[in-house]
Order: sequence, then structure tokens, then C-alpha cells
Amino acid sequence: MMDNLRIILNKVNQLDPIPMVIHKVLELADDPDASLQDLVDVVERDAAITANLLKTVNSAHMGLPVKVDSVHQAVSMLGLQQVVEMVMSQNLSANLGRAQKGYGLAKGDLWQQSLAVAMVARTLAREKELMSLPAIYTAALLKDIGKVVLHEFVADKLSSIQEVVSKQAMSFVEAEKEVLGMDHMMLGGIIAKQWKFSSHMIYMIENHHLPNLAARNDPATSTLYLADMIAMMVDTGIGVDRLAYHVYQDVFNEFFHDKKKVKGLMITYKSYKEEIREFLEAA
Repeated sequence: MMDNLRIILNKVNQLDPIPMVIHKVLELADDPDASLQDLVDVVERDAAITANLLKTVNSAHMGLPVKVDSVHQAVSMLGLQQVVEMVMSQNLSANLGRAQKGYGLAKGDLWQQSLAVAMVARTLAREKELMSLPAIYTAALLKDIGKVVLHEFVADKLSSIQEVVSKQAMSFVEAEKEVLGMDHMMLGGIIAKQWKFSSHMIYMIENHHLPNLAARNDPATSTLYLADMIAMMVDTGIGVDRLAYHVYQDVFNEFFHDKKKVKGLMITYKSYKEEIREFLEAA
């Protein structure tokens, strides 16, 4: 088991690194005293990020009435939150866009789902008036980053994992840990720590399936869990681990006093995925 863990952890180094500017953008987005110009100054220091941002902003999908020629103009027209989300999304796509065959995910599946889950998480966080929207959005994007590494090992032991799920009534993530000695939440937390994300973002990623009561009582982590569950209810045919997770009804009841709200969010999630698909096809 220890040899297996060592091999898994060594694979983490094969992931594309996160640009350091991402951390500065997150800090500014979470700083109430930061100005829009502070964000502009940071983004403009990275030529690649600036070029990708302007390409996205000027895409036909955005449908803006004028051509945007600068980061300052983009921030002025779209606002800080949307620009931060664009920067985060552009710079996290390389790792998540790959196929994860062990989980039954084709190229692009995890990326599109992660984007849609992040958008639902942002919607929920706004409704609950939670702070740190950019951190919640980014944690939602990265919650399954552990799958990018772990899928090879899941593929080798899939029948054993599924047998544990079936015979021992474990969730898929619990069965991963039982069989492999590591689950994708734990590995995601290790990756987030290596990439120097904040302690709360690390916590959200390594607890997004709510493995304990403390995680269930953390509003931001519960938000990630609910957004993820909405995705699972819609995408029942995507991935080998679909619906093999615990449903915590008390968490649902806390967020959704009206059951119609869940159905409405499922429709919203579908619309987000369609919007993302159209955007990626047009890119």
C-alpha cells in the first residue's frame, strides 16, 4: 500500500503548474480594499493571461457591442467577479481538460462539468450571501483535480472499488480510500497545498463530499457539495462514480426549504453546461 501511495504522489509532479499570478488575483478579489486598477495591474503583468482574457472577452459568444482592447476596459465592462472567473477558468483548464479513463470521463467531460458546478456554486453562495465568492468558485473548479492523477489507479482497481461500494455500502470515495489507500478528495487537497492555495480552499477541496460533521457545518464546503450533487443528479450517465455518494438530506434541507429550488437548480446547471459547450465549440 505504501509503494502505491508513493507512486500516486509522484504523479502529482506531472501536472501543469499554476501561474503565480493566480494567487495574486485571488488575494485581490478577496480584499475589500483592493481597487479594479489593482486587478488590472496584476493581470497585465502576464502577457499570456492578458491575451487569453481579451480573446475570450471579444469572442462572438460574449456578444459585446464593442471590441475590447485592454484589461482595464474588460474589467470596466464586465466587473471584477466575471473577469476573475475568466482568469481562473482559463488557467485551470489544461489539467482538467484531459480524459480520465478510470472514471469513465472522455476528454473535456470533467472540465465542462467543473465549470458548470463552479457556476452553480457561485449562484448558491450569492443567495446565501457567503463571502469569498472567487475562492468558492475556484475550489469548485478544482474539487476533482485529484481525479486527474488518480484515474489511472482507479482504472486498475475499478472492479475492486465497485465491489466495495456494492457489498459494503460505501460511497465511491470511501471505496477509493479502502482499495487504493488514497481518495480523490485527499489527493486534491495535497495538490492544492502544493500549489499554495489558501487553507480554506484546501479544506473545501479535500472535504467536498462532506466526510464529517465539521465539513457539513462549513457553509462554503456545503455549497460545493450541493453544487456537485446537483451535477450528479443531472449527469447520471457520465462517469463510473455517478450517484455512488452519500446524500445528506439535512444539508439539502438547510439550503433548500422549497423542494422546487432543487429542480430549478438542475435546470440552471443544464443551461450552464449548454452555454459552456457552445462557447468551447465556438472558441
